Amino acid sequence: MFYFKKQLNRQSGIALVLSVLILTNLMMIALVVSDVILRIGKSSQGISQSEIAYFAAETAIEKAVYQIETSHNGSDLGTSDVPTVGNLSDTLGNWKRYIAGIYTTPITCFDDQQRVSFPADPATETDKSCVYAADLSQDVINKNNPLKVRLKPGKSFELSLNISTPASLAFYPSAVTIDWPTHAGKVIILSSDSQEVIDASTTTGSGKIPDSGQLGNSPNYRIRLINNSAADVIYTIAPQTASDSLPTGIAITSQGYYDVNKKERIIIVERKNWEIY
Repeated sequence: MFYFKKQLNRQSGIALVLSVLILTNLMMIALVVSDVILRIGKSSQGISQSEIAYFAAETAIEKAVYQIETSHNGSDLGTSDVPTVGNLSDTLGNWKRYIAGIYTTPITCFDDQQRVSFPADPATETDKSCVYAADLSQDVINKNNPLKVRLKPGKSFELSLNISTPASLAFYPSAVTIDWPTHAGKVIILSSDSQEVIDASTTTGSGKIPDSGQLGNSPNYRIRLINNSAADVIYTIAPQTASDSLPTGIAITSQGYYDVNKKERIIIVERKNWEIY
């Protein structure tokens, strides 16, 4: 009888230990599952917030690009020091946006089918029209490092100087000069109220934009170079003043946020101011 009671006590003890172990395991499983659920919830929330920040940045970029392409006006788009701000309707998404000048250009060449390439040296692309800096070791286009435009016969080049920029942004040089060799075809200078066509087919020459005064922050000029000769022509475009740089494009930067400064997403769009046709 005593032995039987002893066995029952042992079994009761083992059952208690097993019960505790089972409950402990269940609690651990519950904690692990809860942690996974919380992590998934936080991850989903983070993705949702990040998407809102991205959509805010994308909205600001699309509005800016549309405004520049349709009205050539970027005067209210802000600068890096004082960006413009805005919000997405019905969400916590908001954005900051600003524009800046691009004063460099890679060596960019086009073949007859307008296919683009970026060679290390324009001299290797003798069968293509190219845009490049005179000194390949320098970046910024200025008076001492002018922009070179090599056009194949029948090709043309256009440089736009017609985007209004914020008053505090030193975007344009005071004036731009163009130099061309003999048999250079035509040089056309377009403004808001006039068109000057220069026959460059017989003599070397140079031009200045504007012919008097300064460009300022809201110019309305375009330079069109047309090579209608039978040989390649190299044109030179540069700021008139040594302290100025020539903008080859414009960069629009948009920073999107969720709930003020959370979940930042950045989008940068670059628009070049020139084209080869």
